[in-house]
Amino acid sequence: MIKKTALILIVLFWSIPKIYSQYPNNTTLQNWVVKDSAYNAPKNANPVLAGYFADPTIIEDNGIFYMYATSDMKSWDSITKMAVWSSTDLKNWTCSYLNWPLREEIKSDTGKQDGVWAPSVVKGGDGKFYMYITIGREIYVGVANHPLGPWKNGRKDNTPLIRHKEFYYVETIDAECFIDDDGQAYLYWGSSDSGMSIEGRCLAVKLNKDMVSFSDKPVDVTPPYFFEAPYMLKKDGTYYFMYSFGKTWDQTYQVRYATGKTPFGPWTEGMVRPLLIGNEATKRITSTGHHTMFKYKDKNYIVYHAFNTLNNYDVSAKLRQVSIDELIITPDGEMQHVIATHKGTLPPVQDKNKNLAFGAKVATSSDLDEVCKASYVNDENNGTLWISKEKEAAWVSLDFGKEISFSKVEIYFEYPIYPYSYTIEVSNDGKTWKMVDNQITNVKIGSPMVIDKKSKAKFLRVNLKDNKSAERLGIWEIKVY
Repeated sequence: MIKKTALILIVLFWSIPKIYSQYPNNTTLQNWVVKDSAYNAPKNANPVLAGYFADPTIIEDNGIFYMYATSDMKSWDSITKMAVWSSTDLKNWTCSYLNWPLREEIKSDTGKQDGVWAPSVVKGGDGKFYMYITIGREIYVGVANHPLGPWKNGRKDNTPLIRHKEFYYVETIDAECFIDDDGQAYLYWGSSDSGMSIEGRCLAVKLNKDMVSFSDKPVDVTPPYFFEAPYMLKKDGTYYFMYSFGKTWDQTYQVRYATGKTPFGPWTEGMVRPLLIGNEATKRITSTGHHTMFKYKDKNYIVYHAFNTLNNYDVSAKLRQVSIDELIITPDGEMQHVIATHKGTLPPVQDKNKNLAFGAKVATSSDLDEVCKASYVNDENNGTLWISKEKEAAWVSLDFGKEISFSKVEIYFEYPIYPYSYTIEVSNDGKTWKMVDNQITNVKIGSPMVIDKKSKAKFLRVNLKDNKSAERLGIWEIKVY
């Protein structure tokens, strides 16, 4: 009996490649035959953003992609600004911070002390851009003529669009706007009213043409196994209601979906349950959820966050990073299981200019540990970074092996939401250094910090000084062109 079972298993494993070759788009079979790269492999495409970000939403306008996301900090209640990353190729991203909303300027006698979370941005029929965002566990709506702003409260009296637990005591977070084929806009939001329960409720309502008021009363549209982060997708007349279930702070967090014939349901749970969950093969992609979707080159992609692999904060203050992977919808309308990857599944992009820092020899004043070491500062992988053991001052240098000419340096600091104090020096012998940029008094935030200055040198060094704002001295990437 044992020999017979072993023979069956051998035949099964031998036949998998043949089966896969006949059905290359079957992601269930890909679980068996497609191997992901290690989390610290050079040039990994996931995470896509150099920093701690969560709750992404993405739009495309005039050939530019804009990804808005929560800027994770040690305390989620301390998030005061809204970040937006822009890109023309979905590989190279630039982070800036919007003029609105600013947490310190938001005044509401019904809100809580929580930070700025979970944006949803759409382009309305009037050509303006609308942002639905959670601030102090209330939902506000902003309006702008351009994706980068300037933004302002879309309501003339500056009040929240939805106050804390205003309707049916449903938690007022994670608003998501969906615009149907006929131009009608809908708003979805909700979660659990208790931190101990993962059984949430979801409300939905039609928006008026002004996009900042309701046309009727909200209704309960809760699908099976809903906790938070609703997202609506329509394809071939079917509404795909997607959402997160599980606890946001552990491995149970996942994306599920249900289908219906109207924006309000009723809903039939999808065949794949869950649709997206942490990758058990690597043990490093966990707590995947709060997603958005976009289409690129005729393929559907899911954008989601997961716990980063570098930090072990308290359970309520995990830091997250954003990844992109393909989501396949079969001809019969079913969504296939998404495999979360380090490698990424977007088509590869060939940069116009060669990054001269990649492959250079790296030295530092110190490394925090083996997980945050020198060689990660130029590996073109946003899942790894260098962090200094020293907290007051530190340096990292690149040795190009020979004297080279370059005109631009890009530095992706660990926390784009903070300003960093730094200088850049060059040298030909590694002993005598020449200052090419002095940013000791820098107050700029965002990523990367860009220095456009022509230089010719064998060595480049970045010196960091503690300015009492960032958590520590760290850099995701240094790129040189």
